Amino acid sequence: MPIKEDNFKVRVAVADVQSILEGSIAIKDLRNKIEKLNHKIQENIAAKEAEFKPLEEKLLNERSHLSETEFEHKVNEFNAKVSHVRKEIQIKKTKLEQAHAEAMSRVHETTITIISELAEKYNLNLVIPSAQVLYAKNNLNITSEVTFMLNERLKEVTINY
Repeated sequence: MPIKEDNFKVRVAVADVQSILEGSIAIKDLRNKIEKLNHKIQENIAAKEAEFKPLEEKLLNERSHLSETEFEHKVNEFNAKVSHVRKEIQIKKTKLEQAHAEAMSRVHETTITIISELAEKYNLNLVIPSAQVLYAKNNLNITSEVTFMLNERLKEVTINY
């Protein structure tokens, strides 16, 4: 099958993905939600540390009254509790990171969908991230239109945490 000259006629646009995400209402909402959840985790850590401080002091004070075996046993129990709490906190942090990544993914998917819709609307066959372009005329840039549509379509993102 011969190659047609029309195959090489390209209709191109550029989009500044970073700018789109920075201008996204949903991303701003997401940052606020993540910040609040992270703050709760930090408060939880501080509360647990405050809980363990007197237990540690009590344990150290009991040292002289206990046999070495009893003291080791209590130290091991204390360390097990601390280890358990650390694991719980790490699990919470990991879940928060995963929830953040999933929410970001939804914003990215919506952005790509909007870019695809604009490509259809303007009969574009190529949309390039502006970070990959050295020069493009301003009339090829669809960033503001993508940002506007993203903000109309996605004002907030649910965090599954």
